[in-house]
Amino acid sequence: MRALRSVLHWSLVIAVMLFIVRPSRGQELTFETHVRSIFKAHCLDCHGAEEEPKGKLDLRLVRLMRKGGESGAAIEPGKPEASLLLQRIKSGEMPPGQVKVSAREIEVLEKWIAGGAKTARDEPAEIGKGLGITDEERAYWAFRPVKRPAVPEIRNAKTETRNGVDTFVLSKLQERGLSFGSEADKLALIKRASFDLIGLPPSRDEIDEFFADSEPNAYERLLDRLLASPHYGERWGRHWLDAAGYADSDGYSNADTDRPWTFKYRDWVIRALNDDKPIDEFIVEQLRHRPADGDWFSAHGFRRHG
Repeated sequence: MRALRSVLHWSLVIAVMLFIVRPSRGQELTFETHVRSIFKAHCLDCHGAEEEPKGKLDLRLVRLMRKGGESGAAIEPGKPEASLLLQRIKSGEMPPGQVKVSAREIEVLEKWIAGGAKTARDEPAEIGKGLGITDEERAYWAFRPVKRPAVPEIRNAKTETRNGVDTFVLSKLQERGLSFGSEADKLALIKRASFDLIGLPPSRDEIDEFFADSEPNAYERLLDRLLASPHYGERWGRHWLDAAGYADSDGYSNADTDRPWTFKYRDWVIRALNDDKPIDEFIVEQLRHRPADGDWFSAHGFRRHG
């Protein structure tokens, strides 16, 4: 499949992934790995990012939490019920505003304090201004160089693998004592591919054409035809438009006011997918001042909706 389409598909999958690490049973919770991201999302703008933290409470280091601020110590390691920070969060008093700490995040904080409010390493004697970037954040998978993983070795395979993806899948199946199922028949294949790529059922003529194609690469040629269809961009553009917050009006929150010319952004996204625009250009043109192709107004619909 084409590069943009493959990358876009997985970008959308990644976009909905959760950013808060959920600890497994028995896992030791540490500030750097499990807690700092919660504070960074909800607390550090007021209690760490500024030169003078509000209430003189700095939450950037555990020892500063134990020192506390104007109201006293923020946490009591081993005693979550006695920790002022957790009390304020549970009551909804903190953080201010409508966005509150979720129940799952509160559970992480409570378990972390109950476990002794541990850190992954010794904290620095001094800390500069601002939030900075921790070693854990630098090690986040999205910031690591892209590497091609080694293809796993398959032993005693009863089913032939046709490509590297098959090999990775079969390797995990074998770990569980499983293998590939039988190959789907041609009718199932064309239905699945058609609904997946263009969102429409195959026509009678398309089914007949696929059945009549006896070449070994018949399925690959079917996929090429579907990817060349203008309906491909219409089908998969919807996923990107949903992520971008596309709508033809402002909705109930603003008297459902129309968004004039917003359809131009929708059409630009559809054209980009159908024209196989490289993924880097697709992203940059929606963010920078003026795209190279001059169609800057349409691409900037992303900034209007986002």
